[in-house]
Amino acid sequence: MQQANADEIRRDRSQLSLALWYARRGFPVFPVNPWNKRPYCLHGFHDATCDEAIIETWWRRWLAALVGIPTGPRSGYWVLDVDGEAGSASLEEILAALGIQRLEGLTAVIVRTPSGGLHLYFRCGPGEEVRTRASDIAPGIDTRGLGGYIIAAGNRRPDGRSYDLIGTAAEISEASFAPRDLVFLGTFNRREREQIVSQPKLRSRMCDATPSEWPGIMRAYRDAEAERLQAQRPPSSPDALRRQALHDLHEAADEYASRLDGRRNGLFTVACRIARYPAHGVISEHEFRSALLQAACSNGAVASHGDAWFNDTLRRALAYGARDALPPVARRFILESAA
Repeated sequence: MQQANADEIRRDRSQLSLALWYARRGFPVFPVNPWNKRPYCLHGFHDATCDEAIIETWWRRWLAALVGIPTGPRSGYWVLDVDGEAGSASLEEILAALGIQRLEGLTAVIVRTPSGGLHLYFRCGPGEEVRTRASDIAPGIDTRGLGGYIIAAGNRRPDGRSYDLIGTAAEISEASFAPRDLVFLGTFNRREREQIVSQPKLRSRMCDATPSEWPGIMRAYRDAEAERLQAQRPPSSPDALRRQALHDLHEAADEYASRLDGRRNGLFTVACRIARYPAHGVISEHEFRSALLQAACSNGAVASHGDAWFNDTLRRALAYGARDALPPVARRFILESAA
């Protein structure tokens, strides 16, 4: 926090005062472990609140907890997380591509992290769906949007290192909207961006639309493509679909098990790819859970993050899968069933 807007915090340097400062300005907050940046509360950033009684209870229990803020629609802000030399080099390339010479020309809200990285804040535009992804835009640059959270400016760790505003803004509420091209990079993942660029009609529709219309256009395009591909395939049997589901499940489980760092965010991504199968009864929820639990145990994720984290991640993935249509059955599984 910078000077004129941090009087309350300066009078009381506790983390609780910072949490209340944000909550009173409409930012939902939740407590985060200062050493590993994992949420203390059971449901993570989903538990974020402006209720002062709950906030005081949390920070009486975890005095040194950092103040986390969910990104995306919950707070109304999204963040570029720039880390290390790779992130700095990537940021220079992004600024050049946008025709911006100085970082302050991109955003006034710039936060220096304890590791020397940067958090660049932007206001969410109406209907925008910037998502949380790791190193998807460029090496060393993560996006924190829908489905993520950020350690707020003004936080101080127990070792005295802090998250300091270094831009021209006095607080994060002064963030402006991001350039359209940057919103595009944050809305779609690398594969989707390549798809848009390679399809002239789709690219033209995106150019003519507002960012709030982009996700709907992409969903309609995917649905049309799925129908087209399905029409080209011979009829499939339930056995073929189940065979494909089990193949995809074991492939996803093997992929996650190979991540020996047991990355916390990786499980949700992998589980969402498969969750539509158990959500629609193609395979059982037990099969789904067992395969991913074995993977999460083998790479140390359950030992690091706990059973509650694992169960909550799969619960959210299943809810996601219930909204997702089943994929078309690949020809190889249809032919296997016919053999």
